[in-house]
Amino acid sequence: MAAQSTPNADLEQSLFKANLKEMKLRQRVVLIALVPAAVGALWLLFSLYKVTTLQNHAREVAVREAQTEGREKDALRQVAEANAKRDAAEKRAETSLAQEKAAKESAADAQRRLIKARAEIGSLALILSDITSTKVKAAKLNNSEGVETDLSEMRTTLGRTLGRIEQEIDKGLPEAERKPRVFLFFSDDAQRETAKSLIPVLTAAGFDATLGKSPGRRTDATEIRYFHDMRDKAEANKLLGLIITQPGLADCRLNSATDPDHATGTRKYQVWFGKPAAAVPR
Repeated sequence: MAAQSTPNADLEQSLFKANLKEMKLRQRVVLIALVPAAVGALWLLFSLYKVTTLQNHAREVAVREAQTEGREKDALRQVAEANAKRDAAEKRAETSLAQEKAAKESAADAQRRLIKARAEIGSLALILSDITSTKVKAAKLNNSEGVETDLSEMRTTLGRTLGRIEQEIDKGLPEAERKPRVFLFFSDDAQRETAKSLIPVLTAAGFDATLGKSPGRRTDATEIRYFHDMRDKAEANKLLGLIITQPGLADCRLNSATDPDHATGTRKYQVWFGKPAAAVPR
């Protein structure tokens, strides 16, 4: 027997269907509302991540810029210090060069003074011959023994003093300026001219030649006297070789002599022109 539908049952069924439909609609509305919210939340999280990343990057960039700026400042400071040190070094170098120049000029001036003093000492040495000449003249006087003794002592003292002074001067001169000294003793005008003609020859050969008047003594032949056989003989032979090539002086000879006045001095030689007077070259 078939079931019969009542009006209440149809109404309930209609209400049930309506409620079910409403629930489905609400679920759809909720889903529709949740999707944008979820998308927004995700977008917000992504944005937050990107912002944090950018902020971190910005901080790193700022740190690197600060480090770079610090290195640049340090580099500029080092460059400034290097420039200051360079300027100080240049000033020290300029000062050193100025001092070196002044020292060289002072040394050159001192050397010129020593050379001049050495030349003056050579001229003073001729006084020894004058003292000898005075002694010879005094010997012709009566009761001259005391005068002769005084003159001999004076000559010895003066000679040795001049020798020591010249030796000390030579210590302060370079080797090239320690020239051996040659005294050219003449007796008359003809011999004077011969002696003068020898000066440039001897100077070119490295000798320092000085003219002197003979203290009354004449030799038979032109004679070169040297006073230190072991030290000066070779140089005396060199001097002999120069003189014998000059006109009228071929008879020149060597003579090793004793002269205590020059015992402490530098290399010294004496040339005594013989008689008759040597011919003057034309």
